Amino acid sequence: MFKYMIALMTALLLIVQLGIAYLWIFDWRHLATKAGLMIWISSIVLGILLYFIYSKFVEDGKFSIVSRKTVFSSTAMTVILAVLALVIEAITKSMP
Repeated sequence: MFKYMIALMTALLLIVQLGIAYLWIFDWRHLATKAGLMIWISSIVLGILLYFIYSKFVEDGKFSIVSRKTVFSSTAMTVILAVLALVIEAITKSMP
């Protein structure tokens, strides 16, 4: 049951993070709202939490290794997009 719940949470997290990447590329204004930022931050926190759950509690098997790497990759992508958004925001604010 625990593995099923973790797998479901992983799938939902991946869907949300792919949605964030899509919005970041095509319509960033939705991410600049309070709700968008809360979803963005919570997906990063949930990704880090799931990665540590996979590392500590789920026994090593092919499925858990692939899931752990997938969660790490998608969370890293989301963090990189957040950093890039902050850099772009800082650059555009400093322009006259």
